[in-house]
Formats: sequence, structure tokens, C-alpha cells
Amino acid sequence: MATKKVKPTMITPIDERETFVSVAKSVSDADGITMDEKLRTLYQIQLKDTAIDKIHLQRGELPLEVQDLEDEVACLNTRIANAEADIEQIEKKKAEYKHSIEEAGMLIEKYTKQQDNVKNNREYESLGKEIEYQSLEQQVCEKRIGECERDLEEKRELIAATRERLGIFEANLEEKKKELETIIEETAAAEEKLQAEKAELEKKID
Repeated sequence: MATKKVKPTMITPIDERETFVSVAKSVSDADGITMDEKLRTLYQIQLKDTAIDKIHLQRGELPLEVQDLEDEVACLNTRIANAEADIEQIEKKKAEYKHSIEEAGMLIEKYTKQQDNVKNNREYESLGKEIEYQSLEQQVCEKRIGECERDLEEKRELIAATRERLGIFEANLEEKKKELETIIEETAAAEEKLQAEKAELEKKID
């Protein structure tokens, strides 16, 4: 009867002096803190972060509301500045048209006087055409001045309406800022303490 051959098994020698605690300690020897201590420290840091987040939640949507209001105020101020710049340009054009009317008037007066001293009908008609041209120039400039006046009125109305709206937004912004500042002041000490404690805990681990 044949017998089965039993394969020899390799037995790994066990160092009875080596325990789980000693292994964990050897892992942590590099930075002088055990794995258990690291986990406890990380947990404490997480608790600090949670507490800080709760403080920030007390502010709610106020930071975003303040930012939105600041953006709107800046936009309205820009709109007013642009409208004022447009008014300045329109006023310049208006002054130029008025100057053109005055120049045309002086030329008409000049040509009218020259008509009294002409020697023939050809010169008289030529001067008459110049007078007619300058009169048309005056009419065109008068029309342009009327357009400028309407544009100026629109710009002034825009500025007035924008300033009124700006006043409302600025008042709202001031109110929201004070509300946010109050909450920050009330929680500043607690947050500063938590941040300091968190920083101390972070020094203990990588």
C-alpha cells in the first residue's frame, strides 16, 4: 500500500518580543507620535473646522449680498460717469454749432454789404447764393442744436434716475455691511480661538 508524501511546511520564525504596539511604535518613531495620537489629532482638527464652519454659517448669505450690492453700486456709478462724459461731449458739439451760426451770420452780413457795391448782376447773384448757403448752414446748425438739447435732456433724466436708484442701493449696502460687521465682531473672538487651537494641532502632524 502506497503512502502519501507530506510536503514540508516553512515555518516563519516569530519574534515574540514584537507586538502590535511595538510595530505601531516603530512606524511612528520617525516623527515621535503614534498612529493613535495622529488619528486623535486629526479628529480634533476636524472638530475645529466644523466649529469654524458653523460660525461662518451664521453670516448666511450676507457676504454674497454685500458683494452683489457693491457690484451694483459700482455699475451705477460707472453709468453716471459715462452719462456725464456724454453730456460734456454734447455740450462741446452744441458750442461748435453755435459758433458756426455766428460765423455764418457774419458772412451773411459781409455778403449783404458787398451786394451794395457790385458792378453787375453776376456778382450780385453769386453773393446771393453765398448768403443763401450760409442761411442754410445756420438752419442745419439750429437743427443740430435742437438734437443736442434733446440728447442732453435724456442724459440728465438718466443721471437723475440712476442717482435715485444708487441712493437706494447704497443705503441697502450700508445696512447689510453693518449687519455683517456685527456678526463678525460677535464671533471674531471665538473664531480666532478656534483658528489658534487648530494651528497648534496641525503642528503635531505632517
